[in-house]
Amino acid sequence: MNGPVETLPPKVRRVSARDIVMGAAASRDWQPQHHDHAHALAMNLPGIIMNAPTQTGWLHAYAMRWAGPGARIGRWKLVMLEPICPDTELALSGVVTQREKGPSGLDWAWLDLAIVAGAQHKSTMRLVIAVPAAPDQTGWAISDEEWQVPPLSG
Repeated sequence: MNGPVETLPPKVRRVSARDIVMGAAASRDWQPQHHDHAHALAMNLPGIIMNAPTQTGWLHAYAMRWAGPGARIGRWKLVMLEPICPDTELALSGVVTQREKGPSGLDWAWLDLAIVAGAQHKSTMRLVIAVPAAPDQTGWAISDEEWQVPPLSG
């Protein structure tokens, strides 16, 4: 392929300590580096850090906002590169790298997503999502037998 098929609109937001603590609590992650600043510093971290489930949730919500309510995420792989700390302005961005026909009027789309602060990639995600070809279709109505998610490699 010679470049992205489609670029997703960026989403910018500033991370608060509350985002990090609430995300960790919601995912039942009680590790102190997600809520105790002194502990995080003792671990040689720059401060409390956002956990993997919170980052996954943010990127999934970003992809679903683009794909619509009938979409269904099939596979993903998150790679965390740098800690995400409070008071960081993040940009979520993404590109569709490939699309192909899927089951029951759905299209498979491969997305490369990123969480970026300035020019620094904090995390990346490769995701395969079933996107309805028409507004009246949904990825949740197909049978288990038809739900054969292709590999992340695309």
